[in-house]
This record gives sequence, C-alpha cells and structure tokens, in this order.
Amino acid sequence: MSKDINPLLDYPYNSDSNVTDSNANSFENEFNTLRNAIHIGNFERAIQSFVLLHSNSLQNPSFQSYLIQLAENIDPAKDNEASSFFASLPCLLQSNIIDFATEHLEEKESMRAFMILFDYIQAYPRHAYKYLIGAINLLILCAQALKGDERQKCISLLVTELFPRLCKQRLFLVTKDKVPSIKSTESKHFIALPYNLFEQFLLLGQRFYIKKHQWEDVTKFTCSMLSACGYHGLEQLDSVSHLARFQYLREHRNSVRIDESSENGGDIHGIPTTEDLTIISTLMCEYMAATSQFVQFGYNYYKYVCGTDNTSNTNTLEKVCLIPVCTFQPAVGYHSRRVGQKRGQNQNNDEERTTLDFSDNVIATEGSSSNSKRPRREYTMDNNRNNIDNEDNDKESDDDDDIRRSKGLDSYCVKGVDDALQILSKAGDCLRHIVELWQWASSNISHKLLIEQLNGWEQELCRVIDGYKLPFDMHNAVLLVRSDLALSSPSVPGNLAKALELSQSICDRIEVQRRQEKTDYSRTSTDMDIPFMFAFRVLYSIGIIYLLVGSLQQSTLEIAIILSVFPIPNGLDEYDFVTDETDCRTVANVFNGREFGLMRVTQEGLVVRCIKHLIVSLDNESEQRVGMASIDSALRWDEKAGNMIVLMQYGWPYWSNRTNLWHKIMKQISDKRVFKNREFLEYLYVSDVLQAIRHLHLMGTVTMDIIPPEFALRGSYRHLVTAASENHNNNSAPSSPRQSSQNDDNDGLDDEDLEKINANRGSNGVQVYHPSFANSILPSTSMSPSWYSASSQKNSFAKWMSPSFYYSRPATSVVLPGASGNNDRNDEDTSNANHPQNLISPSVNSKGSFIPRDIVTRCLEYRIRRYSPKITPQRMRHVLQRFLKNMVLKANEET
Repeated sequence: MSKDINPLLDYPYNSDSNVTDSNANSFENEFNTLRNAIHIGNFERAIQSFVLLHSNSLQNPSFQSYLIQLAENIDPAKDNEASSFFASLPCLLQSNIIDFATEHLEEKESMRAFMILFDYIQAYPRHAYKYLIGAINLLILCAQALKGDERQKCISLLVTELFPRLCKQRLFLVTKDKVPSIKSTESKHFIALPYNLFEQFLLLGQRFYIKKHQWEDVTKFTCSMLSACGYHGLEQLDSVSHLARFQYLREHRNSVRIDESSENGGDIHGIPTTEDLTIISTLMCEYMAATSQFVQFGYNYYKYVCGTDNTSNTNTLEKVCLIPVCTFQPAVGYHSRRVGQKRGQNQNNDEERTTLDFSDNVIATEGSSSNSKRPRREYTMDNNRNNIDNEDNDKESDDDDDIRRSKGLDSYCVKGVDDALQILSKAGDCLRHIVELWQWASSNISHKLLIEQLNGWEQELCRVIDGYKLPFDMHNAVLLVRSDLALSSPSVPGNLAKALELSQSICDRIEVQRRQEKTDYSRTSTDMDIPFMFAFRVLYSIGIIYLLVGSLQQSTLEIAIILSVFPIPNGLDEYDFVTDETDCRTVANVFNGREFGLMRVTQEGLVVRCIKHLIVSLDNESEQRVGMASIDSALRWDEKAGNMIVLMQYGWPYWSNRTNLWHKIMKQISDKRVFKNREFLEYLYVSDVLQAIRHLHLMGTVTMDIIPPEFALRGSYRHLVTAASENHNNNSAPSSPRQSSQNDDNDGLDDEDLEKINANRGSNGVQVYHPSFANSILPSTSMSPSWYSASSQKNSFAKWMSPSFYYSRPATSVVLPGASGNNDRNDEDTSNANHPQNLISPSVNSKGSFIPRDIVTRCLEYRIRRYSPKITPQRMRHVLQRFLKNMVLKANEET
C-alpha cells in the first residue's frame, strides 16, 4: 500500500539555546532516528525512539509541536505515515499524545482540540469512553462561540454523533457538585455524570429534534439516553405507544444507576442521600420523557385546531379552525319543554318558540304547519334545501356543501375532530403521568427541601419547556393544549382560571410578535407566522370561560369587540345561517352529555356564530333584572332591542322565518306602547326591516321616538325636517338659497359619506379601545359550570350558544369613532337652539324632545327609497363594524 510523504520528515528542528550542545545533538539524533524509522515502516524502532524522546524531551518546543501534529493525524482515513505510526502506539502512549495536545489547544483553539478527540473517538470506539465527555464539553463551548450555520453544524454533530455514542456507555449519576469521571468495576468501565449535566445533555438532544419536528427521533433519543442510565430495555420501546413507555417507566423507577461511592455526608451539606438522589434523578428522567412527548402532542393538536394538518389542509384557500364546544346536561325537565319555553310555562305557547335548540320535537321551517320529527344525525340534501327558502332550490353550486354537511358523524363540522380529541387525550396522559410522578417523589423523598425548591409540578414542567427554547408557533401550541386541557374539565377547581391565564398568554405573545413584524422587515422564518384562524380561536376560548363562570355580559362585550374588526366575507346570507344551524344540531348531538368537544368552522361559520352569539346574549341580558358588569349595564330594553334589530339584518330573513326572536321584539315593542332608541335607525338598510319598523309606526299603537335631532339635521334628511317644521311651526324662518344649495349638494350623500367628510374636517385625536380580558371579572371556581342552565339564563335554547369566535387581541385595539360622535353631540344639542341655521323648533332640539310623527314617517320612507336599493355586502360590513365600534365605545365609557 502506497504511503503519502511523511509530514514529520519535513518538520524543522531547532535546538534550544539553553540546552548544551551534547543534549541538543542527542535530541536531534534521536528525533532523526524516529522520523527515519517511521519512513521505512520500522514502527518497533520508532516506538523506542518516541518513548525516549517523550521521557527526556517533553519540554522541547519542537517535540511539543510534533506531538500536536501527530495528534492531528489520528484519522486512519488520511492513510499517511503519521496516522499509521499513531495506530501502532500502545493505548497509554496514544492517551499521552491526546492529553498533551488537547491540554495545549483547548483554551485558545478549542475547535482543533475537539477535532483531535473526535477523530480518536471515531477511529477507536472501544476507548471512546475516556474522551466522550471532554469532546462534548469542547463542542458545546465551540457552538456557544459561533453563530448561524456554523453553530448549527456543531449542534448537529453533537446530537447525531456524540450523544449516540454516549448512549452506548454505562452511565452512573452523581450529585451535581461532582465532576464527570471515568470509573471501572469488575473490568467494566462506566461514566459518572452529575444528574444535572445529564439533564442538560438530554435537553440539548430533545431540543434539536423537536425544532426539526423529528418526533420519532426525539423518542428514540430519549429512550436511548434513559436506557444508558438504568432504564435497560427502554430503547426497544421507542415504537410502542406512549402509555406503554410510561408504564415501563413506572415499573422501573428504582433502576436509575447511582454511583454510591460518590456520596459524602448525606443531608449535612444539603447533598441528598443515595435514596434521595435516586428519587431526584428518576424525577428528572421521567419528566424529560413525558415533557418531550407532551410537546409533540401539543404541536399536533395545534395543527388540527388551526386546520393546517395534513388531513384537513386539502384546500389551501379555505380558512378553518376547530373551536371548543362546552355543553352540559340541561336542567331537569329541559327536554320536556318546547323550544324556547320558559320554566313553568305552558307548552302550547308558540310565542316562545325558537329553533335555536336542537331537540327532535320542533324544527321550524318557513311555511311549515306541523312539527314533525327529524333524524338527529342524518339529514337529507332536500331537507337542508327546504330549510333555507323555497326560492333557493336553484343553487346548484351549493349541492356539494349540502351533501357534506348531511353525513351525521361524518359531516363537515366534525371533520378532524375525533383525531384532535384523541391527541388532546394523549397530551392529558402526559400531564397525568407527570402529576403522578410528582406525588410519588414528594411522598418518598426524605429531604423535602429538594422538592420544595422546584415549586410544584407545573413550574417544573414550564422550566423544562422553557429549556427547549421552542419556536414561536410551537410555544403557542404548548400553551394552547394546556389551556384546552384545563377548559375540558371546567368542574375541577382552578381549571377555568388556568385556562384564562394561558389563553391570555397566547394573546400577549401574538401582540408582541405583531408589533415586531411592523419593524422587522427582514424576517423570513415561517415559524413566526400566525395561522389566520388561530388568534380568533384563542379569544373565543376566553369568551367560553366567561360564559362558564356566568359572566354573559363580559362575553357579550368580547363578542362585540371581535365582530367589529373581523374580516366579514362577502356574500354572507341566510343559507350560511341555516347551514350553521345544521352544524350546531349535529355537534350538539355528537357531544350530548359531555363537558367538552370541538367543532370545525370556516370563516363564514365564525361570522355567523358570532352574530348569533351576540343577538342571543343581548336577548338574555335584556331579560336579566340584575347583572354583573355588562356591555352596557345602564341600557334599557329599548336600546338592546335596537341593537338586536341592527344585527338581524345579517342573514335576513333567517331571524324572521326560523326563530322567534324577531317576532318577540316586535311584539314587545307593541306591548310597551313607547319605543325610544335614537341610535339604531342610522344603521338600518335592509328594506324588510325598515318596512316592519314603518308598519309598526303607521299602526299608531306605538310612539316611535327613533329620530335624534342631530340625525335629522344631516344633509340627507334636512329637507324632510324643513318641510315638517314649516307645517308645525309657522314662525320658523324659511331656508336661505345658500342652505338650499347645500342641501341639494349633500342630498346625494348617505350617512357614511357625510361621516367621512365630518371626520376629515376636524378631529383632534383618535380614541383607541384596549379591552381588558381579565381585570373586570375573574373566574370564580366556586361558581357552577352548568352553563346556561343557571336560573339567570331564562332561555332554554341557550345551549346552542356554546360555539362562537373571537378575533386576535391586537385587532381588538380598534380605532373607535371620533370624539365628535359623543362629546360634540352634547355640545351640538345645547347649541342647536341658538344656531343661525337651525331649521327645527326649540322643542325639537332638546334632548328629551318629541319629533312629530310625520318626520319619523318621512325618514323611514326616505331610507327605504334611497338607501335600501344601493346596499352592498361591503357597505353592510362597514355598517355593522361601525355600529359595533360605537357599541363598544359606549360600554367602555359606562364601565
């Protein structure tokens, strides 16, 4: 076999000036002899010369440089004379060369020192145990000093090359005040490691694979590491279920190897005894195993919830998510009442009928004269079509959607739900194992301070998770699964408070991230991206928590905030509301009797659910005589009814044909004889709704005080008010030509255009509303979680309300209408009487004034004629969000 030129032959030799000539000649002669022997392959003679030089000339700088160069040619793959000579040396001489070279290089050239150790470990694996820990420590130091790709290369080398070799060694754990060492017993070698250093090695390996989403490798690595320290056989269970591994860990808790010879003094200096060290080491090992498994399940659950899993992500353009559904067993006699019937009420009262309950007895359809039973889980396509409207039977494009929503347990709304719930259950298994492990350690350890210093099982869990340094999305996933696990058992004391805290943490993280995105334009990592529906879903969970503790008003406020900024899809109509009803019925049946479930919704479904939630919540609030801090606790029923009427424009005529809520409001207005709400009319655009208000007004049985003076003074209505003023007040001054010209110019503008003009004319500042999710009302664990079956909830159909949605927290910092909408309004009211251009009598300008009936009639007819035909989905979205922002602003001022 051919050899490369020996680099040692060309190595220059310089004698030390402090050495005598005879010694210099002796060293030079012996060194030449060594090189010649290596060159001709006489390794026996070369070894003799090397031993002589090593004994007598170790301090010679030339020989020291020679040793370092020899150590850098360990790798047999180099196939040169130096590598061949090193291979011929006895193990003791090899160790001397490596020890000398690494000692001289590790301080200033740690990477060269590491490569010497790494080459030796690879070339001579039988003796790798001697240098594994040193090589690992050196590589960690190198990685800490590097950045970018070079750093990642070091970490990859550490995890994929060195840690697997460490797993093949016999590891004994010692107290953390000890240093790693190599020991031998019965001709077997083992490595003694401080248990906290072993934890760091385990953490580094898990972190590496977790960030790459290599979950199988995480499990294999964890099992191998634990097997090396005493859980023998665990490495063979890397492909079984997590429950099987947890069971094996429980059965082998006394198997962790402890180096008893390292014990000194027991509890005297705070160092645990052998028994306590065994418990602490076992706690550490099993915690790391369960936590890494928990992170895996959490991330998989996160993908299902966000609709980004492989099975759900078939349509990349469709925005979906899984929202929590919290349904509870209804109160006694619930099913014995008709839908919407109150307690103690006769079942024949049709006025309390509503389709918001999903019992079999009543499914109201337009034009239906009988209440026939329908299957609970299977609905035909024809029935779904009839539920919408007879005029919609020609919607061929919706046939596929009808079919997919008519499969019962296979329907669209439960797609992926079963898989997500199974993953959530697996994550719960991990937490149960951790809690049981903590209880075992607490009851068996004698040095209680060791456990107390960890501050509880949850704090220790968070410490380990923080050690993983998870990416942004993965950390959100862990918080999400922890929150949903707490929310899934609302009856357990403290769970609702914990779910609220974790959900708020996600909101805070999202808010910080979005602020950073506004300034960091160079960000390219997809790990920082926030799925479109994720933030909505998190805040929906917060709303559910408020409902579970009985704070319907707070939940209503949150819904109003979210809906005011949510991107409402175009084309939202009655069909979406009926489809949502079908989905709700399916989900209610699937999760009947359970405390927690999930439901798949689209962007349209979230909007529908939010509107329904808000309307029914307002209806519940209007029936409660006493309530906690609410969306507007000072509002009378008239104001809440007006808010409901505005919201019912979406999906019209769904609210009139399929629920009793619209007819209920109209009837109560008629019974009250007086309806005073001067704010809702400017948000009404749907012709049928305006016609119904006009009809109620023309009947003459109700006094409709719905026209505020400042609203009547707007350009679009000024001519109406002028005509009425001339008829009722002969002393009123006629309009000037300039006023007439201005009125004609403004006549073509609607309310929104005028508001934009007024906003541009002057506004000193913009009000920004920052909602508080937990400051007003904190969950009370003593409150019954029997949501909506409480006595304060008077509508039995309210279990339909469980699914709804929210928008992300940053979006809730919405820009509210200018101060002119409120403060300036008061100034206008007080100054209208003296205004030179005022066209209304003083009685009209007063806040409590009465506007003549014909003005109300004229305004209603004008809105029907002028605004209803030109309404578009974009305009309706703008109207709704403007209305809700004003609603939120008023609630913020009153609270």
